[in-house]
Amino acid sequence: MTRIPDAVAVASLDTHRLIVAVPNEGPAEVSCNLPRPVAADVLRQLADSLDSEAGRCATALITGQPCPVHDAPRPSAQADGRRPTMPLDPSDVRAALDFNAGRADQVLASLRDVLLDVDVPRGPEEALAAARILLDAHARQIAALVEAHHQTTRARWGLTRSTRGLLTGYEGARKIVTAYADGLADEQALAEGAANEQAPE
Repeated sequence: MTRIPDAVAVASLDTHRLIVAVPNEGPAEVSCNLPRPVAADVLRQLADSLDSEAGRCATALITGQPCPVHDAPRPSAQADGRRPTMPLDPSDVRAALDFNAGRADQVLASLRDVLLDVDVPRGPEEALAAARILLDAHARQIAALVEAHHQTTRARWGLTRSTRGLLTGYEGARKIVTAYADGLADEQALAEGAANEQAPE
């Protein structure tokens, strides 16, 4: 008996830039109105996200298979009955950002997840690392919004004597926010590098 889906979504290149259909049998079909290098980059990003911890978790949820992240064997209990925990690691914060990449506010959702994970101990250094990573992502989010507004204003009104100052201001604001994000990223890279040097072999 052929299964009839509850709903069928119709997609076309009038509404989508890249459509990939993978039937149960036969080769995948790709429809695209993007330049081929751009489409290839999008597919590589998709493959990377599926191979991340968040992607493997989502795949397990869809397929009903055990999640390699959340269903992994837990560490054995300590003598006092408590489960040993690892301190908050920068990779955990980046994994939260990857997991929430499709949300309307990726950084806000990731901050929520990090704060809600009360089982993970965190000291001042771990908290500072999480703050740097999340504020870096938030600053880049703001820079992208400023750039989008800059492009929209320029497309609507063009570059004229009246708009030159406004457009220059947008560009300056984007550079300032991006420089702030770059500074946070540099500080975090130095901190992680120092921690790796001090870690026992």
